[in-house]
Amino acid sequence: MLANKSIVKQKFEPLEGSDQVKRIKERMDQERYNTLPVVNQVTQKLIGQINRDQIEDMSDEAPVSDLELDEAVKIYQGQHIFEAARLMLQHELHLLPVVDKEWTYIGVLTKEKVLESLSRMLNLASFGSVITVELSKINFSISEIVQIIETEGANILGVTVETPAEADKKFEVSFKLNLKDVSRVVAALRRYEYTVLAESKSTVFGEDLENRADELLNYIDM
Repeated sequence: MLANKSIVKQKFEPLEGSDQVKRIKERMDQERYNTLPVVNQVTQKLIGQINRDQIEDMSDEAPVSDLELDEAVKIYQGQHIFEAARLMLQHELHLLPVVDKEWTYIGVLTKEKVLESLSRMLNLASFGSVITVELSKINFSISEIVQIIETEGANILGVTVETPAEADKKFEVSFKLNLKDVSRVVAALRRYEYTVLAESKSTVFGEDLENRADELLNYIDM
């Protein structure tokens, strides 16, 4: 899923040079965002961002134009939602401005919209079962696994990959399938000498995906 107008909040008003600290604090309190984007009032180009710590001890009457702006953490229109999630997690942001190639401000992506988009991509609401396959880094490729799964008449609804914490450990790849009984798929994978660590019904996999989505967006309730 890409960051396009269908998921970007276009009516969100960024800060401008004439906005005063008092109003910025009020907005942050009301909207529950600790960082807000700043645009040039004339060109509407994204020029930076302001966080709560910067203005905590400033005079209420001080305008944005008197403040030293941080470099804006942003995403370009058309980039993947995974990149938005990565940036939000890395910088502990609840809000991410979206710009075009010329840095013209388009709108924002919110934490709620990112989580909603990830949930749809991972098919959390769809019925299915899961199998988890262990793969070494040396031969990490899922193309043959996909072929085996589809040969057994299953459709893949979602895939998650758990990266090992240590270099010598193995990857765990979970596949959500549109089957209630995955025993044939598991048997086929084992015939091809794949290590199947677990198989479970839809509810368990749904919880697993939700947990991983929560981990990816653990800043949501911060």
